[in-house]
Amino acid sequence: MEAPSPILFPAIGRSNNGKYILNNKYYNMKQHGFARDYQFDEIKKYGNNKVELVQHATSATMKVFPFNYELHVMYELVNQGLKINFTVENPNQTIMPFALGFHPGWNIRGFLEEYSIELKGSDTPISVYGVGPVPFRNGTVFPLVKANFFEIPLSRSLLDHGLVILDVHNANSILLKRKPDTKILKINLKDFPYLTLWSPEGKNAPFVCIEPFAGLPDEAGKTSNWYQKLGNILLNPGESKCFATLIEPFKIM
Repeated sequence: MEAPSPILFPAIGRSNNGKYILNNKYYNMKQHGFARDYQFDEIKKYGNNKVELVQHATSATMKVFPFNYELHVMYELVNQGLKINFTVENPNQTIMPFALGFHPGWNIRGFLEEYSIELKGSDTPISVYGVGPVPFRNGTVFPLVKANFFEIPLSRSLLDHGLVILDVHNANSILLKRKPDTKILKINLKDFPYLTLWSPEGKNAPFVCIEPFAGLPDEAGKTSNWYQKLGNILLNPGESKCFATLIEPFKIM
């Protein structure tokens, strides 16, 4: 079974020349990793409102990511909306580096300029990671001048130059709103230090992606050593790490 939306694991974004470095050896890596390309080989159902998908390492994944791993994705319908728990397990005898994110897109009606996102719980100005050439980072971090305190007006001019990567270390959730002040949905961000906004460049697409990330794309021109890459998770042998979120819809689009 495939997951209902793209899961990004063990990489986020595109690798320089499609490669990365691990223990002085080069490995191939596709954009956003490979989890979305493989079946989840276990499906566990819990009543009528919860399902768990499990993916394990295979001989194919070991060629590009030389680790045994288990990736668990739990979807649960609750009164507030949809809970999603991602759990990564490291049964290896060595530290396992990885990134994890997901890529949900949200339909919009009318013009993108009618919408905004608001960071909740943060007490620091909104910063973004410089991008260029798309989809790589350029190594800079700077304040988002188009933000109004903790609110970001959405627009084609903001997104037509490519993805926008926000530093949300200090935020606990994000709201998608439509003018004048209609709440559309809320996404919990506590386990995700980065958030990416994206809509197909120049396409006037009727959706916007709001993507919680625990990890970052490569910096342009530098083949990444995954043990040193900014944003990567380093999971100790025998340990697991959970990334939980809750998506709360307020209004049907």
